[in-house]
Amino acid sequence: MLVPSEVFSVRVVSSNGAAHLRLSGRFDLAAVSSLDDLIGETKQLDVVMDLGDVTFMDGAAWLAVMDFEHRAHDWGKELRLVNTPATVRRIFELTATGYLLSDTDRATNGRHARRTAPMR
Repeated sequence: MLVPSEVFSVRVVSSNGAAHLRLSGRFDLAAVSSLDDLIGETKQLDVVMDLGDVTFMDGAAWLAVMDFEHRAHDWGKELRLVNTPATVRRIFELTATGYLLSDTDRATNGRHARRTAPMR
């Protein structure tokens, strides 16, 4: 399934008990609804969000990822980010939400963010 916006898309593949979301393009306020549309579809699955092809990410997109993570957590599921470009990874590091990054995407300076209580 492909959910397109003008320059953003999300491809969803379910395998091994997880939903794999491959995001590509400009992930900004205009693209948030594309991700929101998929939340119900992934309700019963852990989610691996591949950000490898994301060219830009703004604060609205970060909030959408965090909302997605909070819902997954409420359902007893997990969200993990993989293939995160350095510029996007920096957003998660600066907001102390780097715990979502897969181990290979985290900074190698020994500082790993820990999960905090969900913001509501």
